[in-house]
Amino acid sequence: MIKNRSTLMRLIMVIVICLVMLPARGIHADEAPIKRQPVDVGIVVQPGIAMPTDTGVYYGFDAEFMYKIAQYANLKVIYHPYKNNVEMFQALRDGEIQMALGISPNPERLQQFLFANNGFFTGQASIRVRKDDARFSYGNPAEFDGKRIGVVKLSIMYDRAKEWAEKSNIHPEFVIFDSDQDMYDAMDSGAVDAIVATGTKYANSYRASFNIATNTYYPIFNRNEVALKNKVDAAMNRILYEDALYPEKLFDKYRHFQVREGLPLSVEEKQYIADHPVLRVGLLENQPPFSYIDNDGNFRGITPDLYRKIGQELNWQVEFVPFKNRADILIAIHSKDIDLYGVTTQDIIASESKGLALTKTYFTLNMVYLRRSDAETVHSAAYIGKVPANVEKMLKESFPEVDFHGYSTLEECYDAMMAHQVDAVFCNMAQLNWLTIKRGSGSFLVEGVDNLYTECSGQLLPENYLLNSILSKTVSGSNIDVTSIISHNIYTGQTTMDYLRSIPTRLVVIFFTVILFITIIVSYSMYTTHKQRVQAELSVKQAALDASEQARQAESSFLSTMSHDMRTPLNGILGYTRLARGTQNLDEIQQYLERIDSSSKLMLALVNDVLDLSKLSSGKMELREDRIVPRELFNIIKDAITMNANNHHIDFKAEIHVDDDVVVYADRLRLQQLAMNLLSNAVKYTQAGGHVVWDVHVNADGDKSTLVEIVQDDGIGMSEEFQRRMFDVFSQENREETVNTRGTGLGLSLVHKFITMMGGSIEVESKVDEGTTFIFTVPIKTVREDAKALALEGKYGADSGEEISKELLKDVPILLVEDNEINAELAQLMLADYGANIIDWAHDGQQAVDFYSASERSHYKLILMDLRMPVMDGLTATRTIRMLHRPDAGIVPIIAMSADAYEADIRNCMEAGMQCHISKPVDINKLMKAIKDVL
Repeated sequence: MIKNRSTLMRLIMVIVICLVMLPARGIHADEAPIKRQPVDVGIVVQPGIAMPTDTGVYYGFDAEFMYKIAQYANLKVIYHPYKNNVEMFQALRDGEIQMALGISPNPERLQQFLFANNGFFTGQASIRVRKDDARFSYGNPAEFDGKRIGVVKLSIMYDRAKEWAEKSNIHPEFVIFDSDQDMYDAMDSGAVDAIVATGTKYANSYRASFNIATNTYYPIFNRNEVALKNKVDAAMNRILYEDALYPEKLFDKYRHFQVREGLPLSVEEKQYIADHPVLRVGLLENQPPFSYIDNDGNFRGITPDLYRKIGQELNWQVEFVPFKNRADILIAIHSKDIDLYGVTTQDIIASESKGLALTKTYFTLNMVYLRRSDAETVHSAAYIGKVPANVEKMLKESFPEVDFHGYSTLEECYDAMMAHQVDAVFCNMAQLNWLTIKRGSGSFLVEGVDNLYTECSGQLLPENYLLNSILSKTVSGSNIDVTSIISHNIYTGQTTMDYLRSIPTRLVVIFFTVILFITIIVSYSMYTTHKQRVQAELSVKQAALDASEQARQAESSFLSTMSHDMRTPLNGILGYTRLARGTQNLDEIQQYLERIDSSSKLMLALVNDVLDLSKLSSGKMELREDRIVPRELFNIIKDAITMNANNHHIDFKAEIHVDDDVVVYADRLRLQQLAMNLLSNAVKYTQAGGHVVWDVHVNADGDKSTLVEIVQDDGIGMSEEFQRRMFDVFSQENREETVNTRGTGLGLSLVHKFITMMGGSIEVESKVDEGTTFIFTVPIKTVREDAKALALEGKYGADSGEEISKELLKDVPILLVEDNEINAELAQLMLADYGANIIDWAHDGQQAVDFYSASERSHYKLILMDLRMPVMDGLTATRTIRMLHRPDAGIVPIIAMSADAYEADIRNCMEAGMQCHISKPVDINKLMKAIKDVL
């Protein structure tokens, strides 16, 4: 019964994961799209490079690469097709297009155009002959001495061909043609013996006889398009930084469009195949996923599949010979019982020491290690067989404290780890993925190994150089997709139940015990991680996994804690709202509303703290230099804390030490946040009848001045263990005394980050049940002004505290611009409380412009403007109103009311022509003060 319930729970979890991954429509109707910059791009239509569709969108290597760049650079690509490069170059010079794709540099082109810093891809230029022309074999340049070879005028291939002829000491006659088509016509008619070409165009009719050079193809630009070039360079740098293998992956994607030319085998190589009708390949019989024997007695795995493909390409019979260990394979190679060892991870040095050679590298796999879940440190580790000398050396240098043990198979390595004979298993990515599918991933953790990978090649006798060349050419020059072969052998055979069985039961239990929000996040995170792992496993050159795994865990921890702390006040809001609806008792309703207000303020504080933390982490927060009268700011904070302390029956004393003529220049908001966070915590964690002391010292010395604040209480204190992590995000001490006084866990983290950003320091002394003392010091700038004027400011504050009349907005025409009906209704009700009786509501920025344009001159005395709205956003609407040809358009007060509350958002509002910015949720007192100031 328990087993059936466990299986059912796993099935439900898979369904939830699938539902989470369904695309969701955006709910922010007020987000305005950013307009993309159009760019005219020239291309030459070629299969696999740039090909049009019926909808006008192009696809192919160059086309898709440019679309990728456009997404990163906010560009809108407009393709212009041309028959050849000559026409395209002329259009680029004339300014008909701004840039072109797929061009190799030469001195003349470098003078005429700007070349991107990074190339798209590197291709081969070759001498091609007609397929039925028996005069030419592969790789013999002497056969072209005195022959007529066609080249296109102004083509860089002409320069490459002349260099090749000079180095080969031959003297062909180069025939110049105006276009590719003229050259191909001459080739078909026999007017020339060969042509110089790149790519795979017309490969059905011609074959490559000699590869003469490699060329890198770049985007190029009109010399006046420096700004566009910089955008494209920046985008390509980002693309290649995020995925250095993107060009190779994209090339593989369009590989099937390229027409095969036939493998360029020499006469000797063809004769070798004829003399050896069977290729004998040695394989290990139990080395999954590379090679193993299935239940039917047939070889399965990456290596046999690769050689089957090679045999198909060459029409060559392949025979697999099974062996139990590598030593027997090496003996068989030297005794010539087999032709080669299918795939080895030994490097060239190790092979040379055994008297053997290697083919080209078939594929490369990153090294990782599997650590048993209960092993905090790795003292011993297993690996399969004998590790290559270079890998063994790097392992010992990277892990000097680890004792390595060799085992015959991957299964034996895993069993040794689970039996606690070793703590970890070192293997490559293919073996890891195969093992994960067969054994699940719940019993071990995966760690990446920096800069360590294994190169997989064939191993054979050095004297067998013709076979070496045949195999290397076949893997490189044919349509063999090694990545697909690896993927097929890693992932085939896994059923849905295999996947469900691989999920640890404890994770399933945890999954169904957490709240809905965490469930969705964890499910999405698990799916995303699995998807990313699949992609990583398919890539033979994927980077180590450690950084991405740590980032995933940090994100999961952050979102998990955020979900809990936001749901706590949200539960109070929803619960007391439900209770208020169900009672007619006004006293009870009032009590419920007060608790809803308290929970709402706690949620707002959490959101504000998270936004500050986000800005700090992203480096977007900038410190301001505000003019501050120390006593004025001191009195504001003192009054607020005094009221809070009185409510908790706590004795609060505050004192400031500063010369009467001193003015401070620093970030007022951050200084206020520092003091309020520390003082609020002191009051919160001090019992009734306790004491809180705040002592402020302004040490004025010009640019070398400092602000020192001391916050002392005799409250519950903090344990030494908690003090070591008290500045961590969401860090809170779990004690009986804190059950009813828990906050967001962000306050101290923000305090520490603010002080660090200001270049200051903070000290803490605390003992459990005895109290806590915080002392922080930050550098400030001070000047001296008139003492009498400052005394008045310090006494009364920047705001005189005069109450705002409830009739302030009576008969004042107001234009309210808000796309959300609830927000609009709430704003009208708040304004009506201050006498507002003439309010026009515009649902978007365009309606606001229309209303204002149609109004009489100076009719509207105030405009309240949201920012993110459909049709036209608030910033655009403000600029449009300011540019109207009427005298009142430039002076009518406009106040932003928006949830966009970053410094950059406020700065954008000011630059657009607004007077001030009020963030949502709207504080009616701040809003009315702002309205009073601008009216």
